[in-house]
Amino acid sequence: MFQTDIIHFLQSFDASLIQSIMTFISLIGTIPFVLGFILAFAFAVDFKRGLVLINVVAWTSIFTFFFKDQLALPRPINIDPTVETVYFEATDDDLRDLMPQRFFSFFSNDLLLKTRQQELSNYGFPSGHVSVQFALWFTLFFLFKRKWIRVMGIIAVFLMMVSRIYIGHHFLADVIGGALLGFIISALITFLIRKTNYLNEISHHYSSLSILWLPIFLVPFANHFPLWILGSLIGLNSAASLIILQKNFPVFHVIVWKRVLAGLISIVLIFGIMFLSKTVSFTDNNYFELLINAVFSCIIILAAVFINSRLNLIRFRF
Repeated sequence: MFQTDIIHFLQSFDASLIQSIMTFISLIGTIPFVLGFILAFAFAVDFKRGLVLINVVAWTSIFTFFFKDQLALPRPINIDPTVETVYFEATDDDLRDLMPQRFFSFFSNDLLLKTRQQELSNYGFPSGHVSVQFALWFTLFFLFKRKWIRVMGIIAVFLMMVSRIYIGHHFLADVIGGALLGFIISALITFLIRKTNYLNEISHHYSSLSILWLPIFLVPFANHFPLWILGSLIGLNSAASLIILQKNFPVFHVIVWKRVLAGLISIVLIFGIMFLSKTVSFTDNNYFELLINAVFSCIIILAAVFINSRLNLIRFRF
């Protein structure tokens, strides 16, 4: 499963339309698109269920980055220079002689030694696009129990797996690993949601909001996780907990344009602070950096809710 044969087979269907479709499918699996969708859902459609989506996607992203960095496995383009790709540049080294020869074989130590000497900025296993897509659609089906969501989810995840292989970014094992990781994370969180009765409680307390304070347990291991995602999640969940325990869940306006405006205000503010958290480092201390990200995110969420409330775009369920 760590071979480029299937990539070359898919790329043998060399047509501009297919390439455009595969590139587009891969593009909609990137963080900005997925983040935009779940934030729009949470801050313009259903805050309660939206928080579930945000947490599932964030946890999946956190552990995807964790396994990528810990395993440090190469992408196809780091081994086979004949693989066509977009976004990334293929390697100048031809390591095909060191590739696994059998379907279930793993990378040799010699190959891993050479690829790790390349100091890759983005490792391959597991596929983040696939893990997040699987988690997103699994959770959507859990929240709404609609057959069309299940069908759309299966199609979306399958196409994402094919597109990531087609454009040369992942091996077959990478996308299968991504699907498994997305399933495990989303299954565990949705199991916790069932146990705490989060979706059915009318008046919430600390135990029913377990999914919101659970990320705090990752703080001691912050050095191993992407700080901007973990910090943003902790900040968002902290703000949400304060709002819910004090005022309960916000309810959005029945008028569509007011829902859209509420979502836009929230998305702009949240995207802004997340971009700042990802691109600007305030200190060399990871724990202090995490704290800064969490505080900024918490303040921004509270500000977004306050602005929407003052503009009469939302009210609170009592």
